[in-house]
Order: sequence, then C-alpha cells, then structure tokens
Amino acid sequence: MLNVKNVETSETVAAASLPPPILRADNISKTFGSVRALDRVSCSIAGASIFGLIGSNGAGKSTFLRLAAGVYRPTSGHMLFSDQPIYENPGAKQTIQFVADQPFFHFENLKKMAALYRSLYLDWSPALYKELLQIFPLQETQPFNQMSKGMRRQAAVILAIAAKPRLLLLDEAFDGLDPVMRQNLKRILARQVGEYGMTVLIASQNLKELEDFCDHVGLLHRGGLLFSEEIDQLRLSVVKAQIAFREHVPLEKLRDEGLVILQSRARGSIIEILARNTEKELRQTVEPHAPLLLDVLPLTLEELFIYELGERAYKVHDIRSSEPGAHLM
Repeated sequence: MLNVKNVETSETVAAASLPPPILRADNISKTFGSVRALDRVSCSIAGASIFGLIGSNGAGKSTFLRLAAGVYRPTSGHMLFSDQPIYENPGAKQTIQFVADQPFFHFENLKKMAALYRSLYLDWSPALYKELLQIFPLQETQPFNQMSKGMRRQAAVILAIAAKPRLLLLDEAFDGLDPVMRQNLKRILARQVGEYGMTVLIASQNLKELEDFCDHVGLLHRGGLLFSEEIDQLRLSVVKAQIAFREHVPLEKLRDEGLVILQSRARGSIIEILARNTEKELRQTVEPHAPLLLDVLPLTLEELFIYELGERAYKVHDIRSSEPGAHLM
C-alpha cells in the first residue's frame, strides 16, 4: 500500500502549474461487509483538468467514483468537493454529474429524461443539449430499451454534459462507442474543460484511450492508490533507448555511473534499456563511451504503467484493455 506521504509528494511536483484542487480524497476507505473496496486512498484532482483513474477489475475505481458523486458514504476518511463533504450535500450534487458504467434512466426516452434534468439542475443548457444531439444523432423519443449499449451511453453523456457540471465523473467513458463517437466525445470534453473550466474524472482499464487525453493519471490496485502523477512528469521520469557500443560496456558500469536500469534486453549487438532517468541523464552517462548507436524511443502510457507495476510484482496483463462486457466493483 502506498504511503500517503508519497502521494502528497507526487502531487506537489505539479502543484505550481495546476489550478487548486476541486476534488480531494483524504485517507478515504470504503468497505462492504468484509470486503474493503478502498483502503486509505489520498489524492487531489485539480480544477479544469482531465484526470484518468486506471486499475484492473475490482481495483476500486467505480467505488471511488460513487464516493465522489455522493452515492456512497465513506467508511472512514473524507471525500471533499471544493473543501465540502459530498455525501448528503445537495449544493455539491447540483454541480456534479456521474455517468455509470451501465447508465440507469428513470423515464423511457431521452426527451423525458431531458425534461427531468431541466427541472433538477439550475445550470441546464437547452442550447448545449440541442448541440449535443447534433453531434450524437439519437432520436429523443426512441425508447432506451431499443437502444444499443453505446447509444444509451451517448444519451447519458448528453444529459450529464448539458447540465454543465463543474465535475463530471465517467465510468468507462468510451466503452461501447465506435471510433468516431469516441473522438467526438474527447473533443466535447476538451472544449468543456478549456472554455468552461469543467473537471473530468474518467475511470478506465483502457490505457490507450487515455494516453493523449488526460493531464493527470492515478493507478488503483486492490483498493490502494499506487501513484498519482502528471502525465508529462511521468514520461520525463523514465527513458527508453537502444544502444550499441564498439566495444563491450557492462551494464553494471552504466549503473555505477548513474543509470537506474529497470529493464534491459539484448538484440544482437544492440541493447534496449529502460531506465528511471531523464533523457539528459541517459546521454550524459552513455555518450562518454562513444556509442555507435544511441536512439531514445517513445514510451506509451501502457508501458509506463507496466514498468511501474512491475516494480511492485504485479501481474501487468490485468490492467490492459478490458474485454467487452467486463464489470467493475
């Protein structure tokens, strides 16, 4: 389990460049009988940002979102929205929207649900609702029970965004959407964040969907938060490279000179390494040995998480893209 102080240190790295936190989990735990879904999780989510919450099945992602939405009461600790408790706080819930993995609708079609939202949420925008209907071409009067899973998710997203929340919580936001609709949703969310200061928290198993989209990521595993990092900072802290030397240079020598080598693999005369160093540190260590080849390679978000989890002896395949129909805790 990650020490809470480590989370706070990680958050401090990006604090100077991020807006004040809008959502804060303070040593929060949630149990269901004998099952501990979340265990002493602490993190902060900045306003006007997109935060990706990653984790395997049963990691606690859906539980975290329901605590943030005020659906669940924490067993211990505090979940705060603008420094106010969320559970049983109608004022906070006016500006928070939650789209579950399997959306539930009180009425049979989108038109009636829109009327309900208009009566409940003070910031409901009819103009934005109509605009979203043009982007997601759904029939307002089509019964939900005749819609596909992707169509029902689009309907739930339309309602949530048109309510103009300050905090939007999405559980597996892109599940069931085709590639065009996924890109449309990303553009809409980015616009709401950039123009109106909305904060988006997305829980997902699909790392590739979040790679070029989130400002910040957190990794849940077995109810605990392993780390929370700004994506750019995370990428800068690990470097991947291919190296070839004219004469053999032992990896132990490179380690002694400052490289923190996490993984290495030889392919003929070429060595591929992954090191917990910056690119500058890598070059400063390797270049004095006059390498024949020194190529720094791009790292995907999936690779970064695999290496982070690898250090904690975790089975990495569990966090890769989920199979259709998978359910979260």
